[in-house]
Amino acid sequence: MEQVYVLPARAFPKAQDRLLPLEAPFLRYLEREGFFLPRLEAEENPAYRQVIPYALVRYAGQYLLMRRKRAGGEARLFDRFTLGVGGHINPEDAGENPVETALGRELYEEVGLQRYTARAVGLIVLDDTPVSRVHAGVVFVVEAEEEPAVVERDKLEGRLCGLEEIWAVYEGLEDWSKRVADWLRDVG
Repeated sequence: MEQVYVLPARAFPKAQDRLLPLEAPFLRYLEREGFFLPRLEAEENPAYRQVIPYALVRYAGQYLLMRRKRAGGEARLFDRFTLGVGGHINPEDAGENPVETALGRELYEEVGLQRYTARAVGLIVLDDTPVSRVHAGVVFVVEAEEEPAVVERDKLEGRLCGLEEIWAVYEGLEDWSKRVADWLRDVG
């Protein structure tokens, strides 16, 4: 039975339609106090939020922009653009820093990155859909030391691009990526 890393929903700040600030003590709290639940239970129980590391990848001054293909699994995300590399925290990621360990695993599995620096910059806490009520994103800016490349090409396609290209597809971005794009616009 698949297990995912969660925290009680009450542990998170109130849902807001923007990237929320993430202080280092809260990140440490997430890593110290989270626990695993069966995924089926976590997907249906809004008393918990699944913690998802979500990385905005930069390389040579550009950002990785990907588009989800139909083979990607989640019908609600078909043909949507994403700025995020990430996924669930699994029991194999358990240890002192499960959020950062899962981030590293996802970066390697999805875009082949092994050399990078990561900085946590915010939280995504939404409540506008049943899916958003049971997930929370921990957003990282990842400065890649090597060029990222989509690994699962049957599920995703991707390219490096500048901010103007991100704005050109803004309406096609998935919800979390819109929050990240808005943050990018605000921080310059």
